Amino acid sequence: MEGKFIVFEGIDKSGKETQAKMLYDHLHAKGIPVIYTEEPSPKNAIGRLIKKWLVGQATVTSGEAITLLYTADRFEHLKKVIIPALNTGKNVICDRYFYSTIAYESAIFRVEREWIKSLHKDVRKPDVVIFIDIDPEVSLKRERALPNDRLEKVELLKKVREAYKEMVNEERFFVVNGDREKEEVFNDVKLVISRVFGV
Repeated sequence: MEGKFIVFEGIDKSGKETQAKMLYDHLHAKGIPVIYTEEPSPKNAIGRLIKKWLVGQATVTSGEAITLLYTADRFEHLKKVIIPALNTGKNVICDRYFYSTIAYESAIFRVEREWIKSLHKDVRKPDVVIFIDIDPEVSLKRERALPNDRLEKVELLKKVREAYKEMVNEERFFVVNGDREKEEVFNDVKLVISRVFGV
């Protein structure tokens, strides 16, 4: 039986990585086969290039080029990590997926949203998408692993948040309020996941 594919989305410092890892620990403790992964993928050369670009260590100026880099990294990620795990019955928890590319590149670089979607028309869709929603002002007060991340500016994050909100209904995201203690947020995450796993 194929595993379930669970994706966490949200603006930077929304707490999605924390929630994704808490969910991994929760399912793993119950004996449910599960892996945690993320995008950009640190295991791919393309993903490592993107991470350098994010902190200003690599130069890419075209929004379309950035979009294609993220997309190329995603296809490698799917082929090397996600699909093999799902095919062997493991459940996959992923911090970010192509919805991030749609939200960020359309909001920040004004890349055509339908074009981005067309690049992903044949990718494996998630079984569950959990959108951790948080105000950008709150996000920017939180400690950051990448302090020079060029995308983490309040006006940019407001645009990204709005782009996500436009996708919420059309993609049927589960929306969870991230502006609370992580345990409170995780209680809501568990309610969503209980519909999938019954745990």
